[in-house]
Amino acid sequence: MTKKKIVLIVSLIAVAVLLLKGKSLLKERQEQVASQPIPVADAVTVPVVTPKQGVMNQEISFLAQILSDKGIKLSTKIPGYIEHVLVKETQVVKKGDVLVHIDETELRSNIDALKATLLAQQNDIALALSIYNRNIKLYRIGGLSKEQLEVSRVSLKMKQSVAENTKQKIAQLEHQLTYLKIVAPFDGSIDAIFMHEGDLAATGKPILSMSNGQKKLLFSYAPTEKNRIQKGQMVVSKEDKIGEIRAIYTTSSNGLITAEVALDRPVGLPVGSSMQIRVLTQSQTGCILPDTTVVHKKEGTFVMVYKEGKFSPFPVTVKMHEGNRIMVAPCPEGEVASASEVKLASLPAYEKVNIVGAKDE
Repeated sequence: MTKKKIVLIVSLIAVAVLLLKGKSLLKERQEQVASQPIPVADAVTVPVVTPKQGVMNQEISFLAQILSDKGIKLSTKIPGYIEHVLVKETQVVKKGDVLVHIDETELRSNIDALKATLLAQQNDIALALSIYNRNIKLYRIGGLSKEQLEVSRVSLKMKQSVAENTKQKIAQLEHQLTYLKIVAPFDGSIDAIFMHEGDLAATGKPILSMSNGQKKLLFSYAPTEKNRIQKGQMVVSKEDKIGEIRAIYTTSSNGLITAEVALDRPVGLPVGSSMQIRVLTQSQTGCILPDTTVVHKKEGTFVMVYKEGKFSPFPVTVKMHEGNRIMVAPCPEGEVASASEVKLASLPAYEKVNIVGAKDE
């Protein structure tokens, strides 16, 4: 037998011995593991709450702008120089009060000229009427043809028509005099004065602005399923009701819808400023729990209900969420665990759970 064969045989014998010994050790270890007791999870302590029936409100916050409920910029229909500004900014005025006088010298001069023209026309009419009456007498005795009588009648009518036209012009100019007095169209206060004595007031150029002293709120929102803004919804600021949605405008700006709030109590902020408001979009009565009782799984949403010394998952649907409270359906019976989601999810694995006395939420 050669040396190589001897080495090969010895190696095979060594490998066989190692395999037999390893198998024996593996079997022994498996027996030891099998004989070990199954580990039991340690006890855990968790607070519990009792579901409570109540009312929950769904509110959405917005930044609203304060505007005048009714405002107007006043200008003149007849251009002219401003003679007097009779009011000051923030002054309270009544409907019909004269606010501004515009110089009426030119307009009155035109009226006086037309009145002088009318006087001359009336004298001319009197002469034409005298001639016409004389021609009637001559025509009756045969001293004047019918054509000549008709000419005098037509001449009288024309002069009367011209005089009537002058009267209408005078009446129009006298009516225009009223435009030179800017009066308050409603009760309110003066917001701003843009022009003063000596300025040329042009047609359509604002002289002053005023408002009725009442305020409203405007806010914009994106039309989504969540933002269901409707007329009549209550609007609150801090913890107080301040008004309700009066109108939702039919036109949008930059894709946003504008809603108007009618105030039922004074807002102590100036026009043009902004304030935070909340709109009550929904109100429901149902089963209320803290939001720390919910476990989200791929199978759905659950709460952990304590029954017969153990916690079990109970499927629910979250109807509303307000602050740190939720409204669920159906309403679980018994006590519900309140903790982190990780802790809640592990509760069914514990054989023993210590609970902190139930409390209403």
